Amino acid sequence: MRVTGARGVGKTVMLTEFRRIAEQRGWQTLSETASSGMTQRLIDSMQPQKGNFSLSFEPSVSVMNIGGSLGGLHYERSRMPLTLRQAMSTRLDELERHGNGLLITIDEAQAADRDDMVSIATAIQHLTSENRNLAFVFAGLPSMTSRWLNDDVMTFLRRAQPERLGDVPLSEVSQALTSTFRETGVELDGEPLQIATEATAGYPFMIQLVGYHIWRIAIRNHNVDESFTVSVNEAEAGVRDALSRLGDTVHGPELDGLSPIDRTYLLAMAQDDGPSSTSTIAERMGKDVKYAGIYRMRLIEAQVIEDRGYGKVDFAIPYLREYLREHAAYIRMTTES
Repeated sequence: MRVTGARGVGKTVMLTEFRRIAEQRGWQTLSETASSGMTQRLIDSMQPQKGNFSLSFEPSVSVMNIGGSLGGLHYERSRMPLTLRQAMSTRLDELERHGNGLLITIDEAQAADRDDMVSIATAIQHLTSENRNLAFVFAGLPSMTSRWLNDDVMTFLRRAQPERLGDVPLSEVSQALTSTFRETGVELDGEPLQIATEATAGYPFMIQLVGYHIWRIAIRNHNVDESFTVSVNEAEAGVRDALSRLGDTVHGPELDGLSPIDRTYLLAMAQDDGPSSTSTIAERMGKDVKYAGIYRMRLIEAQVIEDRGYGKVDFAIPYLREYLREHAAYIRMTTES
């Protein structure tokens, strides 16, 4: 399975839930975040940790007329499989004897080294064809789709079940906030609940941030030994803190990963209060529509913006427009440098 989505939509949380379910069923789980050496780390994690002590007595030898006996105590680690496929097959042999299997999850797959992804894809393809008890889930930003699925060596990954994560309906957000607060003896309802719910825009990471910061502020202001209700002021203060944190953890890193022209396109969009005309964006950039259209498609594929039809686009990440406006001078400076 391949899980894609913009930053903050819950990809890592989804992988954690997959592992929890697998472990409940007796499966072994291995979790990796893509970085250099990932294949070797996976091989190491499937290796027995115990070695064998052995006492060996070998013939005497003579070197330069000096004789000696070569005997002694040796510690030998189990031999490491030559490939990831061999390591996985050996581990599955043991797991399947007990009716169990192996789940491997890879996070931030868009950042993986190509050699690692080729090794993993090759191993998974062969073992899947053998009907082994193996599950593989890789998650990442939308850019991983164009990077890995279009690679001729990794066509097998194209057949992975796609799951694209998105926003949560506000009705479900409201229910989740209400029940979660109530479990801690805190009531969140009425106008404060409406403020909190609407502030999330259904964005999974923002749901977490808004809930946490409102709860933290409310706890400070009340006697925790008694139940209480969140006030409007507490809800508004929590939302402000959540927005600040969202900028630091989502907006900033997202922009850092884009090209200078991508950022210029977004700055041109941010001048509008709602959906932007693609022709107007091109005009603001000082480029023709065809040239600007290249970056429009890049940003749509990255799920930073979305197509609104009739030649219009809008931001897909909540509050990115406001962040761009607030930091426009700095972004222009870094883009032009």
